[in-house]
Amino acid sequence: MEIDRKHSLFGKIILLAVTVIWGSSFVILKDTLSSLDGKFTFFILFFRFTVASLIIFAVFYKRIIKIKKRSLLKGAILGVILFSAYSIQTLGLNYTTPSKNAFLTVVYCVLVPFMSWFFLKRKPKPKNYLAAVLCFVGVAFVALLGKSESGNNELLGDILTLFCGVFYALQIIYIEKYMQTEDSMQILFIELLTVAILCLGLTTLVEFPRHYSEFSLSGEAVWKILYLAVFATCFAQFGQMVGQKYTSPTSTSLILSLETVFGVIFDLLLGNAKLTPFIAVGFVIIFVAEMVNELSFVSIKNKITERKNSKNKDKI
Repeated sequence: MEIDRKHSLFGKIILLAVTVIWGSSFVILKDTLSSLDGKFTFFILFFRFTVASLIIFAVFYKRIIKIKKRSLLKGAILGVILFSAYSIQTLGLNYTTPSKNAFLTVVYCVLVPFMSWFFLKRKPKPKNYLAAVLCFVGVAFVALLGKSESGNNELLGDILTLFCGVFYALQIIYIEKYMQTEDSMQILFIELLTVAILCLGLTTLVEFPRHYSEFSLSGEAVWKILYLAVFATCFAQFGQMVGQKYTSPTSTSLILSLETVFGVIFDLLLGNAKLTPFIAVGFVIIFVAEMVNELSFVSIKNKITERKNSKNKDKI
Protein backbone atom coordinates (compact mmCIF):
# COMPACT_ATOMS: atom_id res chain seq x y z
CA MET A 1 0.00 0.00 0.00
CA GLU A 2 2.83 2.35 0.89
CA ILE A 3 4.54 1.62 -2.42
CA ASP A 4 1.33 2.44 -4.29
CA ARG A 5 1.12 5.77 -2.50
CA LYS A 6 4.72 6.58 -3.38
CA HIS A 7 4.11 5.69 -7.02
CA SER A 8 0.94 7.77 -7.05
CA LEU A 9 2.79 10.76 -5.60
CA PHE A 10 5.61 10.31 -8.13
CA GLY A 11 3.12 10.18 -11.01
CA LYS A 12 1.37 13.34 -9.84
CA ILE A 13 4.65 15.24 -9.43
CA ILE A 14 5.68 14.30 -12.99
CA LEU A 15 2.28 15.39 -14.34
CA LEU A 16 2.52 18.67 -12.42
CA ALA A 17 5.93 19.34 -14.00
CA VAL A 18 4.38 18.69 -17.41
CA THR A 19 1.60 21.12 -16.57
CA VAL A 20 4.07 23.88 -15.67
CA ILE A 21 5.88 23.41 -18.99
CA TRP A 22 2.63 23.48 -20.95
CA GLY A 23 1.53 26.58 -19.05
CA SER A 24 4.65 28.38 -20.26
CA SER A 25 4.09 27.31 -23.86
CA PHE A 26 0.88 29.23 -24.64
CA VAL A 27 2.43 32.68 -24.98
CA ILE A 28 5.55 31.29 -26.69
CA LEU A 29 3.45 29.45 -29.27
CA LYS A 30 1.23 32.47 -29.85
CA ASP A 31 4.29 34.67 -30.49
CA THR A 32 5.80 32.07 -32.83
CA LEU A 33 2.58 31.76 -34.83
CA SER A 34 2.33 35.55 -35.08
CA SER A 35 5.93 35.83 -36.34
CA LEU A 36 4.88 33.68 -39.31
CA ASP A 37 1.54 35.49 -39.73
CA GLY A 38 -0.34 32.30 -38.77
CA LYS A 39 0.38 30.81 -42.20
CA PHE A 40 2.74 28.01 -41.21
CA THR A 41 0.94 26.35 -38.30
CA PHE A 42 1.63 22.80 -39.47
CA PHE A 43 5.26 23.59 -40.27
CA ILE A 44 5.77 24.62 -36.64
CA LEU A 45 4.08 21.44 -35.45
CA PHE A 46 6.16 19.36 -37.91
CA PHE A 47 9.33 20.96 -36.55
CA ARG A 48 8.24 20.36 -32.94
CA PHE A 49 7.29 16.74 -33.30
CA THR A 50 10.19 15.77 -35.56
CA VAL A 51 12.73 17.03 -33.04
CA ALA A 52 10.83 15.39 -30.17
CA SER A 53 10.60 12.00 -31.92
CA LEU A 54 14.33 12.08 -32.81
CA ILE A 55 15.22 12.71 -29.16
CA ILE A 56 13.02 9.83 -27.96
CA PHE A 57 14.54 7.51 -30.58
CA ALA A 58 18.10 8.52 -29.65
CA VAL A 59 17.50 7.76 -25.98
CA PHE A 60 15.34 4.63 -26.27
CA TYR A 61 16.34 3.17 -29.68
CA LYS A 62 17.20 -0.27 -28.21
CA ARG A 63 13.58 -0.65 -27.08
CA ILE A 64 12.05 1.03 -30.11
CA ILE A 65 13.70 -1.22 -32.72
CA LYS A 66 12.00 -4.22 -31.07
CA ILE A 67 8.53 -2.77 -31.63
CA LYS A 68 5.70 -5.15 -32.51
CA LYS A 69 2.86 -4.59 -34.97
CA ARG A 70 0.23 -4.12 -32.25
CA SER A 71 2.33 -1.41 -30.57
CA LEU A 72 2.86 0.21 -33.96
CA LEU A 73 -0.89 0.34 -34.54
CA LYS A 74 -1.69 1.65 -31.06
CA GLY A 75 1.00 4.30 -31.32
CA ALA A 76 -0.39 5.39 -34.68
CA ILE A 77 -3.92 5.66 -33.22
CA LEU A 78 -2.60 7.83 -30.40
CA GLY A 79 -0.69 9.87 -32.96
CA VAL A 80 -3.83 10.60 -34.99
CA ILE A 81 -5.65 11.64 -31.80
CA LEU A 82 -2.77 13.87 -30.66
CA PHE A 83 -2.38 15.35 -34.15
CA SER A 84 -6.08 16.25 -34.14
CA ALA A 85 -5.79 17.84 -30.69
CA TYR A 86 -2.64 19.86 -31.39
CA SER A 87 -3.56 20.98 -34.88
CA ILE A 88 -7.07 22.10 -33.92
CA GLN A 89 -5.78 23.85 -30.78
CA THR A 90 -3.01 25.60 -32.70
CA LEU A 91 -5.38 26.66 -35.47
CA GLY A 92 -7.75 27.98 -32.82
CA LEU A 93 -4.92 29.97 -31.25
CA ASN A 94 -4.55 31.87 -34.53
CA TYR A 95 -8.00 33.40 -33.97
CA THR A 96 -8.67 33.51 -30.24
CA THR A 97 -6.59 34.68 -27.28
CA PRO A 98 -4.04 32.53 -25.38
CA SER A 99 -6.10 32.64 -22.18
CA LYS A 100 -9.37 31.60 -23.86
CA ASN A 101 -7.52 28.96 -25.84
CA ALA A 102 -6.08 27.58 -22.60
CA PHE A 103 -9.45 27.71 -20.82
CA LEU A 104 -11.55 26.07 -23.51
CA THR A 105 -8.94 23.33 -24.01
CA VAL A 106 -9.41 22.10 -20.44
CA VAL A 107 -13.00 21.11 -21.15
CA TYR A 108 -11.40 17.65 -21.07
CA CYS A 109 -11.29 17.75 -17.25
CA VAL A 110 -15.10 17.54 -17.32
CA LEU A 111 -15.25 15.02 -20.17
CA VAL A 112 -12.70 12.49 -18.86
CA PRO A 113 -14.77 11.09 -15.95
CA PHE A 114 -17.66 10.33 -18.32
CA MET A 115 -15.43 9.00 -21.11
CA SER A 116 -13.52 6.87 -18.62
CA TRP A 117 -16.82 5.25 -17.66
CA PHE A 118 -17.72 4.65 -21.32
CA PHE A 119 -14.35 3.44 -22.68
CA LEU A 120 -12.73 1.84 -19.61
CA LYS A 121 -15.90 0.69 -17.81
CA ARG A 122 -14.75 2.50 -14.66
CA LYS A 123 -17.53 4.39 -12.99
CA PRO A 124 -16.10 7.54 -11.38
CA LYS A 125 -17.04 8.49 -7.84
CA PRO A 126 -19.34 11.45 -7.18
CA LYS A 127 -16.36 13.43 -5.86
CA ASN A 128 -14.67 13.09 -9.28
CA TYR A 129 -17.62 14.75 -11.02
CA LEU A 130 -17.76 17.49 -8.39
CA ALA A 131 -14.01 18.12 -8.66
CA ALA A 132 -14.19 18.29 -12.47
CA VAL A 133 -17.00 20.83 -12.46
CA LEU A 134 -15.31 22.94 -9.75
CA CYS A 135 -12.06 22.89 -11.68
CA PHE A 136 -13.79 24.02 -14.86
CA VAL A 137 -15.50 26.89 -12.99
CA GLY A 138 -12.18 27.89 -11.42
CA VAL A 139 -10.44 27.97 -14.79
CA ALA A 140 -13.30 30.13 -16.12
CA PHE A 141 -12.64 32.68 -13.36
CA VAL A 142 -8.90 32.68 -14.10
CA ALA A 143 -8.87 32.68 -17.90
CA LEU A 144 -12.11 34.40 -18.89
CA LEU A 145 -13.20 36.75 -16.12
CA GLY A 146 -9.69 37.47 -14.84
CA LYS A 147 -8.14 38.60 -18.11
CA SER A 148 -9.10 41.09 -20.79
CA GLU A 149 -7.77 40.27 -24.25
CA SER A 150 -9.09 40.39 -27.77
CA GLY A 151 -8.48 38.22 -30.81
CA ASN A 152 -9.50 38.11 -34.47
CA ASN A 153 -12.56 36.00 -35.27
CA GLU A 154 -12.72 34.68 -31.71
CA LEU A 155 -15.89 32.64 -32.24
CA LEU A 156 -14.14 30.42 -34.81
CA GLY A 157 -11.12 30.09 -32.53
CA ASP A 158 -13.30 29.20 -29.55
CA ILE A 159 -15.23 26.51 -31.47
CA LEU A 160 -12.00 24.94 -32.74
CA THR A 161 -10.53 24.94 -29.24
CA LEU A 162 -13.59 23.23 -27.77
CA PHE A 163 -13.20 20.41 -30.30
CA CYS A 164 -9.53 20.06 -29.39
CA GLY A 165 -10.53 19.45 -25.76
CA VAL A 166 -12.45 16.35 -26.86
CA PHE A 167 -9.33 14.91 -28.49
CA TYR A 168 -7.18 15.63 -25.42
CA ALA A 169 -9.74 13.72 -23.35
CA LEU A 170 -9.47 10.81 -25.80
CA GLN A 171 -5.70 10.87 -25.52
CA ILE A 172 -5.84 10.56 -21.72
CA ILE A 173 -8.29 7.65 -22.00
CA TYR A 174 -6.31 5.78 -24.66
CA ILE A 175 -2.98 6.24 -22.86
CA GLU A 176 -4.59 4.64 -19.81
CA LYS A 177 -5.94 1.85 -22.00
CA TYR A 178 -2.69 1.07 -23.84
CA MET A 179 -0.03 1.65 -21.18
CA GLN A 180 -1.11 -1.35 -19.12
CA THR A 181 0.13 -3.84 -21.75
CA GLU A 182 2.51 -2.03 -24.11
CA ASP A 183 6.02 -0.55 -23.95
CA SER A 184 5.39 3.13 -23.27
CA MET A 185 8.46 4.40 -25.15
CA GLN A 186 7.61 2.42 -28.26
CA ILE A 187 4.10 3.83 -28.18
CA LEU A 188 5.39 7.36 -27.52
CA PHE A 189 7.89 7.28 -30.41
CA ILE A 190 5.29 6.11 -32.94
CA GLU A 191 2.78 8.64 -31.58
CA LEU A 192 5.19 11.58 -32.02
CA LEU A 193 6.41 10.33 -35.40
CA THR A 194 2.82 9.96 -36.64
CA VAL A 195 2.06 13.57 -35.71
CA ALA A 196 5.25 14.75 -37.46
CA ILE A 197 4.39 12.84 -40.66
CA LEU A 198 0.80 14.14 -40.76
CA CYS A 199 1.98 17.72 -40.19
CA LEU A 200 4.64 17.34 -42.90
CA GLY A 201 1.94 16.25 -45.33
CA LEU A 202 -0.26 19.25 -44.59
CA THR A 203 2.50 21.86 -44.60
CA THR A 204 3.84 20.45 -47.89
CA LEU A 205 0.47 20.20 -49.61
CA VAL A 206 -1.30 23.27 -48.21
CA GLU A 207 0.93 25.85 -46.53
CA PHE A 208 4.07 26.07 -48.67
CA PRO A 209 2.33 25.98 -52.08
CA ARG A 210 0.23 28.98 -50.99
CA HIS A 211 2.72 31.00 -48.94
CA TYR A 212 6.26 29.78 -49.72
CA SER A 213 7.34 33.28 -50.83
CA GLU A 214 6.33 34.67 -47.42
CA PHE A 215 8.24 32.09 -45.38
CA SER A 216 10.89 33.67 -43.17
CA LEU A 217 12.14 32.04 -39.99
CA SER A 218 14.13 34.24 -37.61
CA GLY A 219 16.72 32.95 -35.16
CA GLU A 220 14.43 33.88 -32.27
CA ALA A 221 11.58 31.86 -33.79
CA VAL A 222 13.89 28.83 -34.17
CA TRP A 223 14.84 28.96 -30.50
CA LYS A 224 11.19 29.24 -29.49
CA ILE A 225 10.24 26.25 -31.63
CA LEU A 226 13.15 24.27 -30.16
CA TYR A 227 11.88 25.08 -26.66
CA LEU A 228 8.43 23.87 -27.67
CA ALA A 229 9.94 20.74 -29.22
CA VAL A 230 12.30 19.73 -26.39
CA PHE A 231 10.31 20.74 -23.34
CA ALA A 232 6.65 21.26 -24.30
CA THR A 233 6.58 18.22 -26.60
CA CYS A 234 9.34 15.68 -25.89
CA PHE A 235 9.54 16.06 -22.10
CA ALA A 236 5.83 16.80 -21.70
CA GLN A 237 4.61 13.79 -23.70
CA PHE A 238 7.19 11.55 -22.01
CA GLY A 239 6.13 12.87 -18.62
CA GLN A 240 2.45 12.28 -19.35
CA MET A 241 3.14 8.68 -20.41
CA VAL A 242 5.16 7.97 -17.26
CA GLY A 243 3.02 9.94 -14.83
CA GLN A 244 -0.26 8.52 -16.03
CA LYS A 245 0.94 4.98 -15.30
CA TYR A 246 0.46 5.72 -11.60
CA THR A 247 -2.48 8.13 -11.77
CA SER A 248 -6.14 7.66 -12.64
CA PRO A 249 -7.50 9.31 -15.81
CA THR A 250 -9.68 11.70 -13.76
CA SER A 251 -6.77 12.80 -11.54
CA THR A 252 -4.58 13.15 -14.62
CA SER A 253 -7.09 15.42 -16.34
CA LEU A 254 -7.45 17.63 -13.26
CA ILE A 255 -3.69 18.03 -12.84
CA LEU A 256 -3.12 18.74 -16.53
CA SER A 257 -5.95 21.28 -16.54
CA LEU A 258 -3.76 23.44 -14.29
CA GLU A 259 -1.78 24.40 -17.40
CA THR A 260 -4.19 27.32 -17.72
CA VAL A 261 -3.39 28.46 -14.19
CA PHE A 262 0.34 28.27 -14.81
CA GLY A 263 -0.13 30.08 -18.11
CA VAL A 264 -1.71 32.97 -16.23
CA ILE A 265 1.00 32.81 -13.54
CA PHE A 266 3.70 33.15 -16.22
CA ASP A 267 1.80 36.10 -17.65
CA LEU A 268 1.75 37.68 -14.18
CA LEU A 269 5.47 37.08 -13.65
CA LEU A 270 6.33 38.54 -17.06
CA GLY A 271 4.18 41.59 -16.40
CA ASN A 272 1.75 40.79 -19.19
CA ALA A 273 -1.18 40.51 -16.78
CA LYS A 274 -2.26 41.81 -13.39
CA LEU A 275 -3.63 39.85 -10.45
CA THR A 276 -7.35 40.53 -10.25
CA PRO A 277 -9.99 39.40 -7.72
CA PHE A 278 -11.38 37.02 -10.37
CA ILE A 279 -7.98 35.33 -10.80
CA ALA A 280 -7.56 35.02 -7.03
CA VAL A 281 -11.05 33.50 -6.63
CA GLY A 282 -10.36 31.14 -9.52
CA PHE A 283 -7.15 29.91 -7.90
CA VAL A 284 -9.03 29.17 -4.67
CA ILE A 285 -11.81 27.27 -6.49
CA ILE A 286 -9.24 25.16 -8.41
CA PHE A 287 -7.39 24.40 -5.18
CA VAL A 288 -10.65 23.26 -3.59
CA ALA A 289 -11.35 21.10 -6.66
CA GLU A 290 -7.98 19.37 -6.34
CA MET A 291 -8.59 18.73 -2.63
CA VAL A 292 -12.06 17.32 -3.31
CA ASN A 293 -10.58 14.93 -5.87
CA GLU A 294 -7.76 13.77 -3.58
CA LEU A 295 -9.64 13.43 -0.30
CA SER A 296 -11.30 10.16 0.62
CA PHE A 297 -14.62 11.08 2.19
CA VAL A 298 -15.20 7.46 3.21
CA SER A 299 -11.92 7.43 5.13
CA ILE A 300 -12.78 10.72 6.79
CA LYS A 301 -16.22 9.40 7.75
CA ASN A 302 -14.68 6.20 9.15
CA LYS A 303 -12.16 8.17 11.20
CA ILE A 304 -14.91 10.37 12.64
CA THR A 305 -16.92 7.25 13.52
CA GLU A 306 -13.88 5.63 15.15
CA ARG A 307 -13.26 8.72 17.26
CA LYS A 308 -16.90 8.81 18.38
CA ASN A 309 -16.80 5.12 19.29
CA SER A 310 -13.52 5.62 21.14
CA LYS A 311 -14.99 8.50 23.17
CA ASN A 312 -18.09 6.44 24.00
CA LYS A 313 -15.89 3.57 25.23
CA ASP A 314 -13.91 5.97 27.43
CA LYS A 315 -17.12 7.24 29.01
CA ILE A 316 -18.21 3.69 29.77
